[in-house]
Amino acid sequence: MYQWDEKDPVLATWSKAFPGSVKPKSEISKQLLSHIRYPEDMFRVQRDILSAYHVTTAEAFYGGQDFWRIPLDPSSFGANSGVQPPYYLTMQIPGQDKPTFSLYTPFVPRGGRENLTAVAIVNADAGDNYGKITVLQLPRSTNVAGPSQVASNFEAKPEVATSLSLLRQGGADVVLGNLLTLPVGKGLLYVQPVYVRATGNTAAYPLLQKVLVSFGDQIGFSETLQGALDQVFGGDSGTDASNNQPNTPINEGVGTSQAIRSAISSLQSAFAELEAAQKRLDGAAEDRARARVKAAISALVSAQNR
Repeated sequence: MYQWDEKDPVLATWSKAFPGSVKPKSEISKQLLSHIRYPEDMFRVQRDILSAYHVTTAEAFYGGQDFWRIPLDPSSFGANSGVQPPYYLTMQIPGQDKPTFSLYTPFVPRGGRENLTAVAIVNADAGDNYGKITVLQLPRSTNVAGPSQVASNFEAKPEVATSLSLLRQGGADVVLGNLLTLPVGKGLLYVQPVYVRATGNTAAYPLLQKVLVSFGDQIGFSETLQGALDQVFGGDSGTDASNNQPNTPINEGVGTSQAIRSAISSLQSAFAELEAAQKRLDGAAEDRARARVKAAISALVSAQNR
């Protein structure tokens, strides 16, 4: 057992009672350090407290009108199966120079509304900022769809509803993955994988069948992440297809588009590599894949901001 917080009074008392049972943080090896994650259970408690105690005035706190709540888990398409769990994500938030491995959770207003009101992100990279929580609160004047609304929009799209219905009728269980919320450019990109698994065989590995993507009011639904992104961004993953006229010379905008496509392709490849490493339980390969994911996200954000 290692002591991360050297000022923790409980650990200090424990060390006195059981000398040598707790080792200092400086003795953590580099190999072990790369596997350290911020505890999900601790973040669950912190986000519950934060949903009320972000309020800074006594009047607003007493009234409770500015309280937040955790949205329902959208992986069940609206079924009441509990709140959305926090999830690990490599992302770059405002004020950061590069993407970091983080634990992330969204908030919606307490009450009946489902629009996104804030997100809380804790730095899960074992380093100087490990455990630092950043809260990004959306202005009240904005009306950004929250996870449950995005899931409902997916379900309301005829192509999606028909495809999922056919998959279920074909003797397969449809398993919806985590609905990821990714800050890209000046907006939020929602991504949700759709898996299928043989009915009645819970030991079978789910196989990726479709990918759902939402950006603004656009929805993509394809067999691959690349295909879904192309549908959302007009066929070239980030630029207006109507601007690409035939027989026109290559300009700076086309170069930017190519950079976006390249970054998306790298991101897709990195995710596939990460998934394969996780299935093999290959920790070293998983670390390399996570590094590729970080680099690809950084390249995509840079290309979007050009």
